[in-house]
Amino acid sequence: MKKTINEYVLDSISKHPEKTLLTEWSTGEKVSYASFGERLNQIATVLRNEGVREGDVVTLISDNSIDMAIMMYGVIVYGAIAKALNPKLTSLEICNIINHSGSQIVFATKRFTLPGYEGPLLDIAAYRTQPADETQDILRKELDPESGVELIYTSGTTGTPKGVLLSHRNIVHNVRTAIDRLRLDHTHTTVCILPLFHNFAFISDLSTMIFCGGSVVIMEGFDISRLAALEAALLENRVNSFSAVPLMFELFLRFNCRIGTPSMKFCVSGAAPLKEKVAIEFREQYGFPIVPAYGLTESTCFCTISPLDKIDNTSCGVPADNEIKIISDDNEELGPYEIGEFIIKGESVMRGSHFRSDDEPFIDPERTWLKTGDLGYYDDKRYLHITGRKKNMVIRGGEKIYLEDVDLCLTDLAGVAESSTVSFEENEVEKIACFVVPDGGSKFSSFEVLSFLRERIGQLKCPDIIIIQSELPRTATGKIRVGELRKVAEHQCVPV
Repeated sequence: MKKTINEYVLDSISKHPEKTLLTEWSTGEKVSYASFGERLNQIATVLRNEGVREGDVVTLISDNSIDMAIMMYGVIVYGAIAKALNPKLTSLEICNIINHSGSQIVFATKRFTLPGYEGPLLDIAAYRTQPADETQDILRKELDPESGVELIYTSGTTGTPKGVLLSHRNIVHNVRTAIDRLRLDHTHTTVCILPLFHNFAFISDLSTMIFCGGSVVIMEGFDISRLAALEAALLENRVNSFSAVPLMFELFLRFNCRIGTPSMKFCVSGAAPLKEKVAIEFREQYGFPIVPAYGLTESTCFCTISPLDKIDNTSCGVPADNEIKIISDDNEELGPYEIGEFIIKGESVMRGSHFRSDDEPFIDPERTWLKTGDLGYYDDKRYLHITGRKKNMVIRGGEKIYLEDVDLCLTDLAGVAESSTVSFEENEVEKIACFVVPDGGSKFSSFEVLSFLRERIGQLKCPDIIIIQSELPRTATGKIRVGELRKVAEHQCVPV
C-alpha cells in the first residue's frame, strides 16, 4: 500500500496523463495530470535554487488559484512543509506566524509589508518562468511517511500561535478515508469554493481528486456577487460534488441559486454544525443531499462522515476510520445519549503537541487520545451528535476564532484594565461580545476599541459588539461569570 503523498500523485499521473486535473474558472486555464507533474518539478527547481531544504517551512499566501493548488503540492512532494495563510490576515498576524514557524521564504500573490521579515518574498507563480530539470523526477523522491508536510495555524495570531503539523501518514489516511466513504473515483469532478488555505478544501475537494484521478474546478472563492459564476461552473464542468460550510447552504436557499444540475450527487458540510431544517429544505429543493461531517485540524480534516445511503440530518455522522469516545469531566467513558467531550484516536490524528509548543492536547500518557474540546453524544445507532464546545471559540465562515485572542490583543491597548470576550446567539447566529473595563483614569469609546482590534487582528476576528463597563461579574472564587455576560450581550446586541 502506498504510504506517501508522492506515491499517490505519481500513480495518478501515470494512469491519467492527458486528463484534465485542474481548471481555473476565472481564467479558463486547464492543467492536465502530465502538466501537473512537470510543474511540480519546476517548483522543485525554484525551491532548490532558493536554498530550501527538506523539512523547511515554506509560507504560501494566496486566495484560490491554480498556482496556489500546485504550489501547495509542489512544496509537499519536494519534502518541505507547506504553510498556507489567509491573505486577509494583517501584516502583524502574518509576521507573528512566520516568526513562530521559522519560515525562511514566502510566496504570495501580492506584495506585503512584513515588518521584521527579511527573507525572500516571491510571486506565487514564480515557478512558471523556471525551466524544469528534465533529469529529475521529484515524485520518486523517497520520503518518510512520518515527516511533516503541512503546517496549519488555528489560533494565537496575536499571541503565541497554535500550529498543527500534519504528516504524509495523516493526510494519506484521511484522504483515503474520504475517497472510500464518499465513493469517489477517477470519473468524479469537484468544484473548490472554500479557500485552499483552509484544510477542509485542501483535503475534501483538491486532495481526494488528485489521489483518485478525478478533476477539480477552482473558483476564486465564495461571494454572493459571484453566485452566477458558480452556477455556470457546475453546469459547464458537470460537477458531481463540492464542500461548503453551513452558512453557504443557507445562502443558496435564500437566494434560490440554481445549483441543482443533473450531474450533482451530493455536497459535504463541515467546519460548523449543520441545521436539520437547512439539510431537509436543501434536499427538497435541489434533489441531492448534504453529507454532514465533522472534523478538526488536529485530526487532519474528517473525524466523522455520514453514510451516503443512511444520512441522519440531526447528526454529524459516524467515525471515519478512527475511534471516538465520549468522556465525562472525570475521564470516564459515557454511554448512549450521555453528553461529554469527544476524544479521538487514529491514523489521521497529529502526533505530539502543537508545533513548537509544550501543551498537552492528549488525555493519556501514550499521547494517542486527542481531546477535541467539543461536546456531544452517541445515539443508539452510534451516530455522533454535537451539542456545544468546551473551547472558548466561535466559527465564522469555517474559520475558528479563539476568543482569548481578543482579550490578549487588548492587553496592548493603553487604559484597559481587563476584558472578557464571550460568544452569544442572536436569531440562531453565533456572535461575539467583548466586555472592556477601563482603568481608573481612562476613557475611551467602543469605536476606539473596535478600531484598535481591526488594525491588530483584522475584521474577521473582531467582536460584533463592544460593551464598556466598570467591572466584570465574578464568582466568590474570582472566576468571571460568563453566563451573566452572555445575558447582557443578548439584551444589548446593537452592532457598533
